[in-house]
Amino acid sequence: MIEIKQLTKKYTDKVAVDNLTLDIHSGVVTGFLGPNGAGKSTTMRMILGLIDPTKGYVFIDKKPYCKLDNPINKIGALIDADAVNPRFSARQHLTFMATAANLSKARVEEMIFLTGLEKAGDKPIKEYSFGMRQRLGIAGALIGDPDTIILDEPFNGLDVDGIKWLRKLTMDLALRGKAVLVSSHLMGEVQEIAGRVIVLARGQLIADMDMKEMNQRSLSGYVQVKTNRAQELRRALESKGADVISNGKDDIQVRNMEIKKIGEIAFVNNIPLYELSKYQPTLEQLYTELTKGREDYSSNNTKKKREEK
Repeated sequence: MIEIKQLTKKYTDKVAVDNLTLDIHSGVVTGFLGPNGAGKSTTMRMILGLIDPTKGYVFIDKKPYCKLDNPINKIGALIDADAVNPRFSARQHLTFMATAANLSKARVEEMIFLTGLEKAGDKPIKEYSFGMRQRLGIAGALIGDPDTIILDEPFNGLDVDGIKWLRKLTMDLALRGKAVLVSSHLMGEVQEIAGRVIVLARGQLIADMDMKEMNQRSLSGYVQVKTNRAQELRRALESKGADVISNGKDDIQVRNMEIKKIGEIAFVNNIPLYELSKYQPTLEQLYTELTKGREDYSSNNTKKKREEK
């Protein structure tokens, strides 16, 4: 588990991470989201000891990264797929890592097989596509069989088969009790794998909750109801605390009430229902609600700046 407490990173002209406190739990894939410039990459680099915080701390199993006895067994990361010697082959690169960590050569072959690099294992990395370099970066992150895995934009460059493979891999790692932190701008992919979501904006934590909690908090979720006695049902639902919006003569949208309760109220009042369906917002819609107006870089901000000039 990773424990982050009051983590702050200040630069001369900007606060990149602002008093961040959270935990990364074992046994779950956690999506790490936020607009460009939100502080995600800075946070991940501070976890790994690549950037020193201005204030606060990060503990991995109750120790900072630099104090871990054998860090490759505790935490593995894909931060930059290009941070390799392009003249090495995948096998040479992983062998170098394994030798430094006193791991067996068998582990190298296992990682090459796991990431589907068997045919390219002896080719120079400079000949690899971006997707192949991503796979190699994931192999390096996993070579020590770490308890915690951090993956920064791992879906980039992968083809359809690669994306399916990575979905299964991350979920399997979580099922094995590992903590998996995945940063990505591909909301659909995060929604497929994440059990929990952390959202940053302008360096601050604005959400840390499981998907069920996010759905409950969302203003976009509602129950669609169709009945020929819509206004009568609306009054009955509102008397029980629901928020109801008319959406045509026979259609209403209901918020703040579970679908089962709506059906029960309609039954008690002998109101026939022709449709009773729950509309669940996508992660992208939930994310947009949470981050609206908090982006440092957006098309609207760019437009405003041009108009100001």
